[in-house]
Amino acid sequence: MKKKEPMKGRRPVSGKGKKAVILNVAILVVSLVLITVGGTLVYADHLLGRIQFEPDPVQSSTPNNSGVTSFDNMGNSKYVVNGLYHDDKILNVLLMGVDDYQENDKGRSDSMLMVSLDRRHEKLKMTSFMRDMYVSIPGHQANKLTVAYSIGGPTLTVQTIENGFGVDIDRYVLISNDSFNKIIDRLGGVTVTLTNEKDRYGRTEADLINVYSGESSSKRLASGAGERHLTGRQAHYYSRIRDIGNDYERTLRQRKVLQAIIDEFKTSDLGTINGILYDVLPLVTTNMTKNEILSLAANSLTYLNYPTSQNRIPVDGTFDDQNIPGVGSSLVVNFEKNHKNLVEFIYEENLGSSDSSQESSFESR
Repeated sequence: MKKKEPMKGRRPVSGKGKKAVILNVAILVVSLVLITVGGTLVYADHLLGRIQFEPDPVQSSTPNNSGVTSFDNMGNSKYVVNGLYHDDKILNVLLMGVDDYQENDKGRSDSMLMVSLDRRHEKLKMTSFMRDMYVSIPGHQANKLTVAYSIGGPTLTVQTIENGFGVDIDRYVLISNDSFNKIIDRLGGVTVTLTNEKDRYGRTEADLINVYSGESSSKRLASGAGERHLTGRQAHYYSRIRDIGNDYERTLRQRKVLQAIIDEFKTSDLGTINGILYDVLPLVTTNMTKNEILSLAANSLTYLNYPTSQNRIPVDGTFDDQNIPGVGSSLVVNFEKNHKNLVEFIYEENLGSSDSSQESSFESR
C-alpha cells in the first residue's frame, strides 16, 4: 500500500510546534487587550483632566472610641461618629447647582440634591434639601441653607447639612448651570410628565417654559398636563420654576429631571456618553479623586440599573413657615424628625422613637 504523500506547501505540526503557535496567539491576544486597555486609560485620564478637582478639606468621620461601629460579613463598617451616620457600602454625594453669579461673587446654591449610591441594598436614592431651611451655619449666624454656599462654598454647605441632619456626606459635585443644558441636549432631550397646575395668571408649567426658557418658538410645548420631551433649556427652566406651587414642588421637579436623565443614560450608546463627558466635565468641580470616579465609571452600568427612590428634607409635618427678622421667609425645621427620616431612608436603619440622646444634639453641634 502506498504511503500518503504530505500535502504540498503544508508541513505537519509537531506537539511542540502546536504549543508554540498557541503561545504566540495568546501573547498576541494579551498584547491587543493591553494596548486597548492602555489606550482607554490614557483617554480616560485625558477626560478626567478636564474636571476641576479640589482638595478635600472636609474630614470624613472615621471609627473611634466616641462612635458605635459594626461590620458586615465582608468587613465593611457601619458606624456613628459625632452624630454622623456612615456606611462603607453607601456613598453620599451632594450635587449642587449654583445660581448665575458675577465675577468675584460665589452666588448661592440654587439646588442641593444628594445622591446616595447604596451598594448594600442595591438602590439609588435621591434626597432634595430645600434651600430656605433656617439652619445653624458652623462659625456663622443662623441663616437659610442656601446662604452657606455664599459664605464658605461647597465645603461649608456640606458641613451645614451634616451638622443639621447627622449623615456623613462623603463627596460633593458642583455643577455649572450650563452643564444641565449640555447633558440633556447631548442625550437628545428628556421626557418629563408636566402637571396642569397654574400660576396666579392661569399659566401652566408648559406655558411658563414656552415664555421663559429661552428656547426657540419652533420647539414650543403644548399647554396643559402630560408627557413632554424637553430640550436642555426647557428642562433647566422647568426645574427652577418658582411661580407654580412652592419650593416643595420645585425640588420635586428637580428630582424628576434627574430621574429622566438617568433613564436616558441607561439607553445611550458609548459615543453619546463620551460626547457628554467631553463637553460637561470642564464645568464640573468636585472633591472626588480620579480613582473614585474611574471606579464609579467602571461599574456605572450596574449602578444605573439600580431601582431609584426619592425623598425631600424637610418632610411634610416637620417644619413651619416663619418670617425671621433679617432673614425673611424661612422653613423652621424639626431636626430630630428629619434626621430620623433621612437615616431610615438612606441607611434603612430603624431608629424607633426620636428621643435618643444622639438625635437631640444635632442643632447644637
